[in-house]
Order: sequence, then structure tokens, then C-alpha cells
Amino acid sequence: QHYYITNNLRSMPRLYGGVDGGGGSSSFSVLDENGKVVAQSEGECTNQWLVGIDKVLESVEEMWEKAFESKSMEPVQLEGLGLSLSGVEATHVKEEIIEKMKTRYSHVTKKTIPVNDSCGAVFTAFKHGGIVIIAGTGSNCQLISSDLVQHGCGGWGHLLGEKGSAYSIAHRLVKAVFDDLDCFEEPAYNTDVGRKLVWEYFGVDDQMDMLQFYYTKFEKAHIAGLTNKISKVAREQKDPLLLSCFELAGAQYAKMLTGVIKRYRKEKGEDYRGPDEYIDVVCMGGVFESWDLLELGFRDQFNQQSYITKVRLYRLEACGSLGAARLCDPRLELDYNKNTRLFCEIVKK
Repeated sequence: QHYYITNNLRSMPRLYGGVDGGGGSSSFSVLDENGKVVAQSEGECTNQWLVGIDKVLESVEEMWEKAFESKSMEPVQLEGLGLSLSGVEATHVKEEIIEKMKTRYSHVTKKTIPVNDSCGAVFTAFKHGGIVIIAGTGSNCQLISSDLVQHGCGGWGHLLGEKGSAYSIAHRLVKAVFDDLDCFEEPAYNTDVGRKLVWEYFGVDDQMDMLQFYYTKFEKAHIAGLTNKISKVAREQKDPLLLSCFELAGAQYAKMLTGVIKRYRKEKGEDYRGPDEYIDVVCMGGVFESWDLLELGFRDQFNQQSYITKVRLYRLEACGSLGAARLCDPRLELDYNKNTRLFCEIVKK
């Protein structure tokens, strides 16, 4: 379907846009007033901490153009644009984005709603808000209400709080290898398989050669990439140390989930859900591809806490940019059953 602009009159429905972006790739969706996808595109990093706000907005404009071009359509001004981006939490950052979109990119959209990257996923999965656990290079857990009020646990970067992230899984293995070689403490498991894996991944032969990757050549994503290798070898060899790295990560997701529920109660003065109601959680990020390795740790920790009795975990089957677009107008209807897939349901023992 093509929409044409003739004599300055638009023979088209109102269009809304959404961006879901972070430190890796980003996605852009254009929806019509019925919530149907008109066009989509992909783009580069849109984390303002990594590339700056100006570069982020340049990428947004490029994705806007590419989305319409992919359908052989002339780019048109959107009624609203939801920007669900990592690194967009502080009020002054949101204000700067809104102001620059008004002054530099008014041809893209009439209004802009900047939020952090958790919001797009939540509102793609759930109509009235909900909970998201993100576990990719970094990690985060957010409970987001329909009014966009957030209660979070984690997401403070790899130095302060990204438990269960791909980086933390890889770092835990590296640290176990170092502590064993230093005779710092008796390892809980044999480190031979883990040491061989670490040395091969980084192309080194000893601890001294490893230091470059934590100092002069530090790249968080590169260290996090070791986690893919850990998961593969853990499945193939059933190595206890490698398996324990994932089990601990699974436990940390359960702790983060409990954390946002406790924080909600503390800040709102009421329970998030009734004692017999399920709590629905959408799980984002590549680490969840290894759920078979994470599940035991998650279940064990879940059964130790006393704040949640029932939980359902979902994977997102659609772009988070859909939920970002819906932030512009709550009347937009998405196909929530199609957008998610239930993969785990737990009742506390």
C-alpha cells in the first residue's frame, strides 16, 4: 500500500514512529492509526553515552528516511515519535533530545517522547506496562507502570551493577581462573577447561597477556563475547565451573525481579500484584538464548524469596520499536499475543 502527497493534502492515516535502540543496533517502526506496521528499518548505535546525543538524532533521522524508502514512499512528518533508547534516563537528557528534535528535526515528527530502552520492550509485550529483564552485554530489570513511572534494579554499568549480563558471566570465569592461578582461594570447581577456553578466546598464554584486555584494549562487548563460547562448551562438556557461571546469572535475574517488586512496594506503599496473581515478565537480550543453562539458578533463587508466588516469563517476538511508537498514543492497538512467546511458568514451592 502506498500513500501519496498531492497538493499538500495527505491521503493517508496519521502515522506514528518508534525507535528501540542501544549500544548495538537499533530498529525503527512506522505504525498507522490502527496499530498496523507501515514500514520498518534498522540503524546503528543509539546509546547517547557512547556516541553523543547529536549522533543519536542523526541516526534516528536516517532510519526514518530508510523506513519510508524501503516501501518506496516519500518520508512524511510523524504525528509522534517514541524514542526508547539506552542511556536516556536523566531529565536533562530527555529535555535536550526534545529540544533538538523541535529545532533540527521538526520535519521528522510533531512531538517526541524519549524514554529508556526498557519501555519499548515492555509496551510491545504488555498493554498496561509490566516488567522487563534485559540480559545482553549489560543487564537491567525495570518495572514500568502505564504512566511510565519506573522502579528499577541494576543497569548501573559493569562496575556498579549489571549482574547476570554477558559481561559479568565472562568476567566471573576469568576471575575464577585468575584466583586459582594465584592460589588466592581453593576453587569450587576445577578450572582447567575454563582456563583453556579463556586463553583461546583472547589468544593469550598467561595472565600478563590478559591484562591488555582489561586496560589498554578494554572493550566491554569483546569480553562479553566470551559468554557465547562458555555456553557452547558448557553444553558440550558439562563442565561444572562453566555451568555454575550461568546458574549464578539465572539466580541474579530472580534477585533483580524480587528487587523491583520490593522497590515498588517501598515507593508506592502497596503490592504490585495480589498473592495469587501471576507476575508477567518479558525477557530481552542474547543471554536468554541460554535459558537451559540459566533456569536452574533462577528457579532455586525464586523459591528462596517470599515476595512473588507465581511468575510467567516471555520472549519478545516483535521489535521493541512497536511499543515505543505506542507511547505516542495509547489508543494504538498492538497484537500482544503475537508479540510475545511464553517460555517458562513457575509457581513457588
